[in-house]
Amino acid sequence: MSLREFLAAIPKVELNLQLTGALQSENLLMIARQNGIPAQRESFAQSLAWLDAPDYTQLEAIAREAGSWAQYPEDIALLVYDIGVALSKQNIVYAEIMVAPPDFIGSSRMSMEVFIEALNDGRDRALRAWQVDMAWVLCIPRDNPRSGDGVARWAAGSAAPLSNVVAMGLTGAPEPQPIGQFKRAFDTARKKELVTVFSATSGMEASEIGEALEELMPQRVTEPGDIGGDQDLLERLAAGSQQVVLSLCRQQRLAASEEGLRFPLRSLIDAKIPVALSSGMPSLYKSTLVDEYMLAHERCELSLEELIALARRSIELAFLDAERKDTLLRRFDFDVKAAHARWLPGR
Repeated sequence: MSLREFLAAIPKVELNLQLTGALQSENLLMIARQNGIPAQRESFAQSLAWLDAPDYTQLEAIAREAGSWAQYPEDIALLVYDIGVALSKQNIVYAEIMVAPPDFIGSSRMSMEVFIEALNDGRDRALRAWQVDMAWVLCIPRDNPRSGDGVARWAAGSAAPLSNVVAMGLTGAPEPQPIGQFKRAFDTARKKELVTVFSATSGMEASEIGEALEELMPQRVTEPGDIGGDQDLLERLAAGSQQVVLSLCRQQRLAASEEGLRFPLRSLIDAKIPVALSSGMPSLYKSTLVDEYMLAHERCELSLEELIALARRSIELAFLDAERKDTLLRRFDFDVKAAHARWLPGR
């Protein structure tokens, strides 16, 4: 009779999985060697060590470096398929994956169209083999604002829905340039009725998140850090009906000390803000989505009923059409009853 086994058994969704933070090491290293990366990069040994034991102050840089080892379409397809396999082992049936095309495209062998096709090649193989569906949130890197208009045009274009693109986002470490430089790209997406995502990343102040809400008007905010005590920001999120997606494991890894660790999950729930959990960069955090739910139970004192409601709400918050969402919700309700009877009888 195990809560962890129950959580592992029920179908789940990931709403903020980051491509370069979810890469599986075995085939990633094979790809690096095939592409001659160890000989090309003096820092390869250090990067390899950081993949095994990350410096959590350098997460974005580590993830971007690892992603740069994939230089051919077949590399991308294989790594996406690997992610699908890893998701299937956790009974994650659907994942929205943040990916920044400007970090991969530009060479003669990797145009935007080729890159998207490679993503979907890996996605289609995982769907056929493991019944795991994946969709893409095309992101503008914070340190590459000039790519914004191009990403927005593609994400909001007519080919995007057929390519499983469900949203556009902004991601990466904060840069000194003003957040307003991305407003035009977000306006383009909004005019085309494409939903948008703002990734707050580590160390971002509540005032910066508030500025992004005002300037970019995203429908989803991810990784907003310790905002539980900022009543003004909580009220703004609630008033704007923005979704919030958290990784509790990320906050745990980034905390300077256990004493200073504060999880905002309970505050967000109490403020009636739509919230979901995500493992974010599971390969770097050394965590799973089940670990996220267990932390919600152990550290945020969510009851079994609240955990089930949180997992179900995550499906409701997905950027899926109504028919697919309804199918997932029916499956969830059925499987929860079966898992409850098997793993938690009497509770």
